[in-house]
Amino acid sequence: MRSIALALTLSACSGGEMVDPHASLGCDQAWVNNGFNECEAACVDSAIALGAMGQACQATIFSGSTVSCSKTFAFQGVTGCCAADRPRILFAECQ
Repeated sequence: MRSIALALTLSACSGGEMVDPHASLGCDQAWVNNGFNECEAACVDSAIALGAMGQACQATIFSGSTVSCSKTFAFQGVTGCCAADRPRILFAECQ
């Protein structure tokens, strides 16, 4: 239910347009409870990020650094995983 509400909120705020996976937003309560307060848009919903089941990949975060994703998910057609860079959660895109 929370992910549906988030999707509707993001859609309403963006006028139905695609949301940049790297847009900086507030984190959901589960991330906040674990010390994170800034999330990139693809990683705002911790349930989606932590429940990822896609294939592993080498990925790049927005700054150009690489990380290994053990499980991935898709956000608006872009596949990747979330990477912790306290106090931020970043979306790493599969290469």
